[in-house]
Amino acid sequence: MGEKIGYARVSTREQNLSSQEDALSKAGCIRIFTDKISGKEFNREGLKACMDYLRAEDTLVIFRLDRLGRSVKEMLDLCAQLESRHIKLVSLQDNLDTSTAVGRFTMQILASLAEYNRNLILEGCKAGIEAAQKRGVKFGRQAGTKMKKPKKEAVITMYKAGTSIKDIMNITGIKSIQTIYNYLKEEHITPSRR
Repeated sequence: MGEKIGYARVSTREQNLSSQEDALSKAGCIRIFTDKISGKEFNREGLKACMDYLRAEDTLVIFRLDRLGRSVKEMLDLCAQLESRHIKLVSLQDNLDTSTAVGRFTMQILASLAEYNRNLILEGCKAGIEAAQKRGVKFGRQAGTKMKKPKKEAVITMYKAGTSIKDIMNITGIKSIQTIYNYLKEEHITPSRR
């Protein structure tokens, strides 16, 4: 029988973890890991420590699903990682428990919706790029910054939708991986290895 381990996060604006910690303690968590940073921050030391601490058959208890990630994709990736390690997930406010059939089904629906949304965004980006090319807009390395803004927006949109760096480069025609990283860093997004 595993242990219940809690994870709580607040942004620097909220500054108060006590309500989440109280709820997690009441739910039977023997240890609670915390972070006090914005969801845009990719590296969360509390979450990393929590993931390192969890063992098979443990249950990760959170206050709400949005405490896990800054995006649906990040949250679902984390849930998939938990599942592969045989760790259950309970979200108190969302009434979600992956140890139940209903909880697992809910996560499958969320994953399907996220995939559908990614595909819609990709199709929209491809259509936008094709329309721009028909109007004579050139993609790839250019002198000056005329194309920087729309191309950067396409990169950010596709990355947030879960598109791999390689696919973004293929779709946009950007040849340098450093250009992609620069666009992401300008938006304070730390690229992950996808």
